[in-house]
Amino acid sequence: MVSCLASSELHRGAHALTVLPHLLSSDVATLEHCSSDYLVSNDPEVGHELRVALRRLRALLWAYQALLPEGLANHWRQQLGDIANRIGAPRNWDVIIDTLLRAAVPSSHPSALIFLEALDGIRHNAREESRMVVSSPTHAQLLSAFMAAIDHVAGAQPEQSRSVGELARGRVKAASRRLDKLLTRAGDGSLAVLHQTRIQIKRLRYLLEYFSPVLKKADRKRIVGLAQLQGALGALNDVVVGSAYISALPALAEYAPAHELFMRWLKKEKKVRRRKAVRAVKELSRPR
Repeated sequence: MVSCLASSELHRGAHALTVLPHLLSSDVATLEHCSSDYLVSNDPEVGHELRVALRRLRALLWAYQALLPEGLANHWRQQLGDIANRIGAPRNWDVIIDTLLRAAVPSSHPSALIFLEALDGIRHNAREESRMVVSSPTHAQLLSAFMAAIDHVAGAQPEQSRSVGELARGRVKAASRRLDKLLTRAGDGSLAVLHQTRIQIKRLRYLLEYFSPVLKKADRKRIVGLAQLQGALGALNDVVVGSAYISALPALAEYAPAHELFMRWLKKEKKVRRRKAVRAVKELSRPR
């Protein structure tokens, strides 16, 4: 890997391609560390950190796509996205079981324990399947190939290269425009639009975090508001995904009462969280 700049040396005039390995180094390190931990730990945060690192890298590649060889950014965004998707189910089951189920079905409910055991079994199988992906030689080779591709591009920069300051301003502006368009539509409460808004918020937030050292203070201050809206939309997404997962399960007789109670709670909670998400969208959209 080419030598990375110290954080204090990241400045607006630096060549954008030169600093790319530096920008992605922390998340690549997280991928390597969490990939090892994921194989032996059932801590939900390990899988969560793994997926966040993958998403952040995909956002950075989106920002750099015009500076990279044709197709390179899209290729690696797809590769990293595939990994995130294939390890997504265990994380979703963690939220369903550890957060939603606890709130919806009292432990004293007659069929609560057997329902929990059934869901735990599904989560275990999902985690083992995802571990096969992470433990495969292909996974390690993919990360190595990714870094090799980035190092090659960074080491072969043209004499006239765009500065990271210019890149940051342009891509943050482009991501902001995309988000503004979605915010004007998301106030209607469409689940599909709210979901796309959440994705775009994460992209913009990650870019603001990556490029923070070369952005204005006003840009950096946006991160707090974006994180708050991301939280509201994430809470809604949790129950939307939970509803899809639980409704796909057969309501076996031994846990049917708990299953039914959970589905009723999810339906009600979806309405509550949807209203909160719409309010949060309108708050962020309000002129300052």
